Amino acid sequence: MSDKKTYRASETDSAPRKRRKKKKNPKKTLAICLAAICIVGVAIFAIDKAISGMYNQGENIPEDLRTDGAIDQDVVNILVCGIDWDDSRTAKMTDVIVYATIDIKAKEVSLLQIPRDTYVGEPSKTGKINGVYGGGKEENQIMNVVKMLNERFGLSVDHYVTLDMESFTILIDHLENGLNMYVPCPIILKDGAGNEQVLYSEAGWYQVDGATAEAILRNRNYPEADVQRLEVQSAFYASIIKHFKETGVVVTAQLVPTFAKFITTDMHWTRIVALATEALNMDFNNMQIIKPSVHGYVADGQAVVAVEEEEWVRIINENFRPYQEPITEINTDELGEITQDYGTTQTTTQTIGAILAGAQ
Repeated sequence: MSDKKTYRASETDSAPRKRRKKKKNPKKTLAICLAAICIVGVAIFAIDKAISGMYNQGENIPEDLRTDGAIDQDVVNILVCGIDWDDSRTAKMTDVIVYATIDIKAKEVSLLQIPRDTYVGEPSKTGKINGVYGGGKEENQIMNVVKMLNERFGLSVDHYVTLDMESFTILIDHLENGLNMYVPCPIILKDGAGNEQVLYSEAGWYQVDGATAEAILRNRNYPEADVQRLEVQSAFYASIIKHFKETGVVVTAQLVPTFAKFITTDMHWTRIVALATEALNMDFNNMQIIKPSVHGYVADGQAVVAVEEEEWVRIINENFRPYQEPITEINTDELGEITQDYGTTQTTTQTIGAILAGAQ
């Protein structure tokens, strides 16, 4: 028998050693979580401040002037005004007044073009609707227009957007090669001395720079004056939408920092993004642009247009008060001494798609 000894490892020796788990430090974990939350919060705050700082944020519209809370998820009403100001005027005026209804439920958008010479009376120093902005009592002047539209036309306003008319010039000058704009009629400019300049002798597509586009939008030298001016503005809206649909979201977003500084709105940028997202699901070819019937006069020595009340009531109820009780009247003051009667223009309803199709 061999003297060689054999050793048998004990169970204790062969078993793997268990590592001791480190005890978690709840204070350290909490500190890390709080630090992460702070970093995210600071980042969100910085982003919010940067985006909000691109445009001017105004005060909110009082609740009693907005759409009823029972339907405010179905429809949003926005007042858009182009503000004109120069040294010859004693107050700012709204040269462009558009009331937009976004019917989220039906996925439809309708625009009501309100002529700047529409006679409303007392809320304006001139009697015209374009003087309500600068002639009222509200410190935030757009509220003068909001209240007037609500009280006299039965139009609730959820949000407003005002922009300087100069912004159109700057926007188009930042487009590569300018804007390919459809001009629906001859454009003949007239200066203060009565001298005329033929800008375009016939309708068609023209490549325009910012100054030319602004001159086109401001021009009132038409047989039907302010009413025909709205037709030209409709073509401008269609041309702009066509341009940005073709260039895409990225190119459009690049223009925001330049254009946004001319804008004042009560909307937070997150609300703007939410509405834009809704709009992307809609067919803008079907967007309605409505120019309502008006009657032209010279009253108290100035050219004005008076609403055709029955027609305006019909248009507002059918297109701009969905899910609400119909209105029965429009409240405007009586005209002064009438020395000339130009007659009545008819209501026109066009879609962006129809304008562009006709332009072809």
